[in-house]
Amino acid sequence: MEICSNVVEERKLDEHVVSEYEIRGYRICIFIENGTLYYSAKPKYDFNQDPLLFTELSALVYKNKERLGKDILKFDELVDTLKSICMWKILEIENLPVNPDIFAELFIYKLINFDRVICFFLDDNLNEIYMDQKDTPIYIDHQSFGRCNTSIVLEDEEIKSLLTRLKLEHPISVTTKRPSLKIEFKTKFFHLRISMDFPPLSPNGPTFNIRKLKTNHLTLLDLVELETLTTLLASYFVEAVEKRRNITVIGEPSAGKTTLANAIDLYTPKHWRKIAIEDAIESINQSSMGYKQLSIQVDSFESSKSTYTKTSEILKLLHRSPDWIYLGEIQSREHTQAMFEALNAGLKGIQTAHADTIEKILRRWENLHNIDFSDFLSLDVIIIIQREITKNSFIRKISEVYEVDKLKQSNEKYGFLTKIYDNQMNEQRLIETLKNKSFLRDSIDSILQRQDIFKRELEIME
Repeated sequence: MEICSNVVEERKLDEHVVSEYEIRGYRICIFIENGTLYYSAKPKYDFNQDPLLFTELSALVYKNKERLGKDILKFDELVDTLKSICMWKILEIENLPVNPDIFAELFIYKLINFDRVICFFLDDNLNEIYMDQKDTPIYIDHQSFGRCNTSIVLEDEEIKSLLTRLKLEHPISVTTKRPSLKIEFKTKFFHLRISMDFPPLSPNGPTFNIRKLKTNHLTLLDLVELETLTTLLASYFVEAVEKRRNITVIGEPSAGKTTLANAIDLYTPKHWRKIAIEDAIESINQSSMGYKQLSIQVDSFESSKSTYTKTSEILKLLHRSPDWIYLGEIQSREHTQAMFEALNAGLKGIQTAHADTIEKILRRWENLHNIDFSDFLSLDVIIIIQREITKNSFIRKISEVYEVDKLKQSNEKYGFLTKIYDNQMNEQRLIETLKNKSFLRDSIDSILQRQDIFKRELEIME
């Protein structure tokens, strides 16, 4: 990450800088070059400029390598142990440019070949990180600036170091028969969902797609401020939750399904027993907030194991007595069939699935996943969230909301659907629709009262 590495480059960059900020140990620049947005990170101390110090600290670690023990150390344990080895020496250095803790971390990241990727992991402003093939630059999706290029091309040793660390974090195996992995990588500083593919599946070398899972979750009010939804729509969702209506959030990848589902899920009463089933944990850990929540992590498609499948664990829900369930990423035929079996058994909750229209999700479930048409009546609220792609950014918005009316008579294919909202509706029209068509019409006063509360809270936030 050599951007801003000399005076000429800094002067050139200053003319094109869009934003600058700091994260733990790095200075971040967002700048424009030839009409394209770039993301760059420069360590607050560059050990490439002081190889003797790096060699001295590395020798100290090697001399005390027995302190690392024989057991496999998770990432946080490794960093803490290496800090304890070299900190006394770091404290002797005069005029450190950063505090000793961060200085030690920068040294450790370079020692383990993470110094050029760790900034992506630490930056909570990033949504996703991509490498499409070997010897091509990494690029990222920034929460504020959208798609940004970087100048970082990872070397073989850096990719190997990343894969080795992932194998140490989880018992995974990558072979020619299983050339993919999908795992969760969680530390005290970042939380990632990492998907990697290898030859022969990716013939041009290793690839990865890394989803940043937010350490600070977004609330419904945050999403209102981001213009994903309105206060009236947010109030309607809260009422649907309190009435224990099943809610299904659909959208294309990276549309914001999980973010929205998490924000809605926070409005369940705290005495409800909640069970979440996911392959990568993206739901919010609510136990510390006073909720009664059980989280179950199952094996992913890419896992070499098949011990804990999403399908089997969904079916076990029938014997776990939940008041509310959270099912993340309903993907396969087996997932869908298990979900509908649970819903038809009377379980209530929130689910996410991939599709960009209501017709596509129902058609896939019916034609490809063999779901009986009548089973759709176990659904209640279906939300479609879309990601609009502009030149350099992404706008995530709820485009439509439907209710499933079990008593509605119609000759149309999906005549049981009632459109409650589309993004062309103004507030008054949505109110009239809720009053006249929604199964929550009797709760319209409660919805409007909650909307007033949301509006007052937004004024306080401003």
